[in-house]
Amino acid sequence: MIYIKWLLKRLIFLRRIIIELYNKAIYQKESQFILHPSDTKRCPYEAILFYNLLGRIFFGLKEIIALSTNNKIFRKSIVIDSFDETVDYKSLYAKGADRYLYPKSPLIKVEEIEIDDLFYEKISNSYFMAYDNDNLSKDLTEEWTEVTELYRDIFFQDKKIIREKIENFRGDSKIYKMIFNNDFLYVEKETSYIKNYMNAIDLILEYHKQAIRMDNIFLSSLSDSTAGNHLCINYRGKKLSKELIYHGIIAHDIVKNVPLPSKGKREIILDIGAGFGGTARLLHYYREDSSQILVDLPETLLLTAYYLKDNFPHKKIALLEDIIDDLEDFNKIIEEYDFILVPPFVLTYIKDQSIDLVMNTTSLGFMSEKYLNYYLEHAAKILKDGGYFYSLNSTKSVDGGIGSYDWDYKGNYLTVAYNFDNRFTYPQWLGKKLK
Repeated sequence: MIYIKWLLKRLIFLRRIIIELYNKAIYQKESQFILHPSDTKRCPYEAILFYNLLGRIFFGLKEIIALSTNNKIFRKSIVIDSFDETVDYKSLYAKGADRYLYPKSPLIKVEEIEIDDLFYEKISNSYFMAYDNDNLSKDLTEEWTEVTELYRDIFFQDKKIIREKIENFRGDSKIYKMIFNNDFLYVEKETSYIKNYMNAIDLILEYHKQAIRMDNIFLSSLSDSTAGNHLCINYRGKKLSKELIYHGIIAHDIVKNVPLPSKGKREIILDIGAGFGGTARLLHYYREDSSQILVDLPETLLLTAYYLKDNFPHKKIALLEDIIDDLEDFNKIIEEYDFILVPPFVLTYIKDQSIDLVMNTTSLGFMSEKYLNYYLEHAAKILKDGGYFYSLNSTKSVDGGIGSYDWDYKGNYLTVAYNFDNRFTYPQWLGKKLK
């Protein structure tokens, strides 16, 4: 009897070794786990497991087989907005399950937000106010001049904002690509389901690959916003897109490498060229006690205002109309608002040595020389000694833009982080400003 018990224990041990070898074969190192000596069950918590190269190959093959056999051999694990049945996230998160994080990540929205007409009126008023008060007289690139004209044609009629267009600004991939001039892959209703599903497989493979350098729980918590009627793919109880992963990389770089201010002090972040606010949304969840000053052209701020209001209906969002009479006391504005959306000329009102983090991603390198120098000069002035400057920009100069190798940073910065793992193959540089 003793020998039988000993043999059974050895069989359990052998089974555990086999499972551990399997784990090492298909999972990233950060996703591997230690089995309990008396229990050789595999880790069931799919939400925190990410595949390595071999695992990604197996996943891709499984999904292709499931797609080609219509779920007869394997079952598809991806749901595509507008093609498959809509995922009811409210019901999905009524209770927990192994395949997604529980409690629900706050990035996953389950309730629709109704924005009142007064806020849209404020967006419109702030837009025209920006041009009435801008005396910078700095040239935009020819590309941006075309974009500003395109914005007006799409989102305004007789100087009134077209609410339906704003609320669908990410729903039409052709328009979205034109106004932001990017080549991200999107769900496209005009193309076939098979093509969209193959693109979705590529996205999931990239998502798993990011676990090589990105914290697994941070990555597991990411989910895209539906604001702007954005069509995503649904996987592991969250909405994913190529653009979300890009914004996630930036937010992760900052959360990982930029220390929080001392207790009791609010962090002040300045984002030059903030776009529609994708990175600002992610950062706010991890730097909630912060004030983000988002600087962009008035056209872009139309979308930023709507996007942030839809995601944070209860946060204090300042548009130019709210603060135009108080610009001389900008520190008071910072204390009052969570997000401050302003055109470039407002930088002249921000006090010296008042900002903890200045950031710019993929826009300084495509500006005219006058605008580039304007931003770099003000960044060096308003950034605190010991503050941080984050840049993700092209190093090479091209027609219509100046690469970062040719910048005069106007300040003295110590490089504290340098990565090269974003989709644009631009360096992700973080510098600490020295006295």
